[in-house]
Amino acid sequence: MGLLRSALLLGAGAAVGYFASRRAASEPAQRTPGSALLMREHGELALNPESQMGKFFDSLIGKPLQPYALRAVEFAARVREGMQEKEMELNAKVERQKQDLRPGSLDTWDRQMSSAEIESTNRRLAERELIEVEAEIASLEEAQKRAREQRIARDRQLGDGFFN
Repeated sequence: MGLLRSALLLGAGAAVGYFASRRAASEPAQRTPGSALLMREHGELALNPESQMGKFFDSLIGKPLQPYALRAVEFAARVREGMQEKEMELNAKVERQKQDLRPGSLDTWDRQMSSAEIESTNRRLAERELIEVEAEIASLEEAQKRAREQRIARDRQLGDGFFN
């Protein structure tokens, strides 16, 4: 009995799948991806009333779920936008790194540069790094000087008797 039942279920599933595929082949889909759920009007999200999802959310069962579905779709759109923005940033960073020659970089091997060009590029990079380091040191020294002046001003406000 168990084997016969399994065979009948399998045959019924195959028949339903066959008829469903024949029906789908005879009715070509004319909708664009993404149009089934959303329509944008004046910058707001709304359900497309012609879609199956729109019909579901117009029913009594789906009406209370509609705001949650729209929020979920809006959240997914924000996540996707953030991911695309991050991907663009990473692509720009990779492109900058490809253009920026670093001493000992593997990038210099692909460019077929002469040794003089590589040395001049390395010298420019070292000078740029030196300027950045000197600017950072100067800003740290300026911050220390301001902190020292603030401590002296605070000590003046406290008076000479405070430390005795």
